[in-house]
Amino acid sequence: MKAIALKHNKIKNFFNDRYIWLLLIISLSVRIYLSFFTYVISNDSVAFMQNAKFFASGDFSSALGHDYHPLYSLIMAVLYKVVPDMELSGTIISALFGTLTIIVFYLIGKSVFDQKVSFVSSVVLAFHPYAVRFSADIISESTYFFFFISALGLGYFAITNRKLLLFALTGICSALAYLARPEGIGIIIIVAFWCALKDCIKIKVLWKEKLVSILILVVSFFVFSMPYLVFIKKETGSWSLTKKKNISNLAGLGKVLDTARNERLVKKGSDREKEVPNLAEPVTVLSTLRNERLVEEDNDKNKNKNYWRDIIGLITARNSFKIHLNGILHVIKKYVSTFHPFLFIFFIIGVINWTRVNKERFFGIYVASIILFYLIILYRLNLAYSTHDGDIYQYPSRRHVMPLVIPAVFFVGLGVYLAGAWTHGKFHNCSLIVGFKELLKNTWIVQLIVLMVIVSVLLPKTLKPQRFDKLGIKEAGQWVGEHSYKSYPLILSGSSRNAYYAGGRHIQMSSINGALAMATARKVDYILITYREYKVIEKELAQSVKEKKIELAYKYPEKESVKRCSIFLYKCLY
Repeated sequence: MKAIALKHNKIKNFFNDRYIWLLLIISLSVRIYLSFFTYVISNDSVAFMQNAKFFASGDFSSALGHDYHPLYSLIMAVLYKVVPDMELSGTIISALFGTLTIIVFYLIGKSVFDQKVSFVSSVVLAFHPYAVRFSADIISESTYFFFFISALGLGYFAITNRKLLLFALTGICSALAYLARPEGIGIIIIVAFWCALKDCIKIKVLWKEKLVSILILVVSFFVFSMPYLVFIKKETGSWSLTKKKNISNLAGLGKVLDTARNERLVKKGSDREKEVPNLAEPVTVLSTLRNERLVEEDNDKNKNKNYWRDIIGLITARNSFKIHLNGILHVIKKYVSTFHPFLFIFFIIGVINWTRVNKERFFGIYVASIILFYLIILYRLNLAYSTHDGDIYQYPSRRHVMPLVIPAVFFVGLGVYLAGAWTHGKFHNCSLIVGFKELLKNTWIVQLIVLMVIVSVLLPKTLKPQRFDKLGIKEAGQWVGEHSYKSYPLILSGSSRNAYYAGGRHIQMSSINGALAMATARKVDYILITYREYKVIEKELAQSVKEKKIELAYKYPEKESVKRCSIFLYKCLY
C-alpha cells in the first residue's frame, strides 16, 4: 500500500509541477513555429519517408534494407495510419520527441540539482538553436536525443541506486537509441563501466550484484536490438552495428589502422624507391600496398604481432602530429560552435563551481565520461574520413555533436543560476541602479533576467528559417510535377529531394563534369543544376542548348538575374 501511495504521489507531483507545463508549452511552440518555416526537407528526409512507406505497406524487408536505422521511420509509419500525410507525420514525430527530450532533461536535472536550476537548464535547451532545428525537421535526431538522454539519466540512477529495474530500463532505452542511430550503443558501455568501477572498494561484497546488474543491462539491450542485428548479419554476411560501418569503423579504428599499416609498409619498402604517403593516401594506392603486404607476409608466423607496431606507426608516422592535432582541434571547434560560444562561458562557470554547489560529484564525472567517450570516437572518425589534404572533414557534423551538448547544458543552467546569484549579491544594494533596486532584491528574479538575456541571444538563430536558400529545389521539382507529360519523370540531380517534389525518379549525379554525358546515357527527362554546378559547366550547357540537345525549361527565381540561390532545370530533347 505504501508503494502504491508513493507512486500515486509521484504522479500527482509530476502533473502539479508548473515548470513541466511551462516547458511543454515553450518547447512545443518554438518547434511548431520553426516547422512552418522549414521551407525544404533535408536530403535524408526522403529516405526516412520512403522507409516509412515501406513499413506502412508491410514491406519490412525493403524498409530495414536501407542504411538508416529503422526506429524513426517505423514510428512515422504508425502515425501515418492516423495522419495520412508522410511529411506531416515526420514533422509531428520530430517535434513531439524534441519536446519530450526537454521534459526528461528537466526531470533528470530536478533529481540531481534542484527544481530551479533544472528549469533554467531546460529553458536553455528548449531554445538551443540546433535542438530546435533538428526537432523541426524530418530526420531521426530528435527521436535519438530523447532515448539517448533517457538512457543517460536512467543509467546514472541505476548506478547510484543499484536497482535492477533501472538497469533493465537503461538497456531498453539504449536499444531504442541504437535503433534510431548506431551511436546509441555507447550508453550501455559507459553504464557497464561505471557499474563495475563505482564502489570498487566494496567489490568483494558487491561483485555478484554488479555482475547481475551488468548482465540485465546487456540482456535488456539485446532483447530489443537483436532482431535488427540479425537482419544486418543476414544482409551483410557479418556481425555489425550498422550497414554503413562495421564495429571497428564505427569507432573510427578501421581506416586508422589501415593507414597506419600502409604508412609502415611504405617506409618498409623505401628501398624500392616508393614515395612515403601521408595518412590519407588514395584508396587505390593503399589497396595495392595492402595486397603487397599480404603476399609478403603470407608465410610469416609472427604476422599477428603487427597490431601494436601499427599503433606505434600511426603515432610516429610522418606528419602524424600535425594530422592528429588538426583533427583534435577540428572536433573541439565543432563542439564549441555547436554548443554556442556564449553558452560555453556559462558552462565553464557551472563546471568550476560544480563541486562547491553539489557534494555528489559522480554525476559530473559520469557526464564527462560520456562526452569524452563520444568525442574520442568522433575524433577517430574525423581522422579516418578526412580528405587527402586534411582540410575537409566529414566528421563530426552538428548532428553528431549535438547529443554531447545536451548533457553539458545541465552545467550551463548551473552557471546561469550562479551568475544570477552573484549579480544579485553585488548589485542589489547598488544605488546607481535606481530603477531596478526593488527588482534586484529577489535572487530568483535576477536569475530569470540573466536567463532572458541568454534566450534573447539564442533566439535569432533559433527562429531563423531553415533552407530558404534551397527553395528553388522545391519549386523546380513541383514545376516538373505539374508540367511533365510522364507520370514518373526521370531526374538527374545531386539531391533526391528534387525527384521527391516532382513525384518522379531520381538519378544521382556523380560528377557535374560528366552530367551531360550521364544524362544522355541514362535517357533522363530533366537535369536539375544548382548555381555552383552551373558555373562549372556553363559553356557546355550553352553548347548543348545550341545543338538542341537540351533546353532551359525552368529557372528559379524566374524573372531575376542569376544569383547564388538560382536553380536551373533543363529538359532533355531526344
